[in-house]
Amino acid sequence: MTTICRYCNAVKFKRETVGLCCASGKVKLDPLLTPPQPLKTLFDGSDPDSSHFLQHILEYNNCFRMTSFGANIIREGGFMPTCKIQGQIYHLHGSMVPTPDEPHQFLQIYFTTI
Repeated sequence: MTTICRYCNAVKFKRETVGLCCASGKVKLDPLLTPPQPLKTLFDGSDPDSSHFLQHILEYNNCFRMTSFGANIIREGGFMPTCKIQGQIYHLHGSMVPTPDEPHQFLQIYFTTI
């Protein structure tokens, strides 16, 4: 990663499309906030577990990488069950905590004590 976007200062690969990160300056994001504790100390190296955390950060991130997609159900009698999707696929993800009147869905099923 050797190229820096002239609009948003994103670090990019050498042949990456110009302006793809921020639509050539049309998209403005707020600056990143300082992460809360204990994440801040894990990232900045001041925690005894920082080295292990940074070496395995992708594994920890992948623990929460879940999504689902919605589609209309098509039932055809006499055939093996299949999944038919036509049109646009939308990836769905919900809140980390469900509202009181909704069932748990997506990643919420793993956080049962919230």
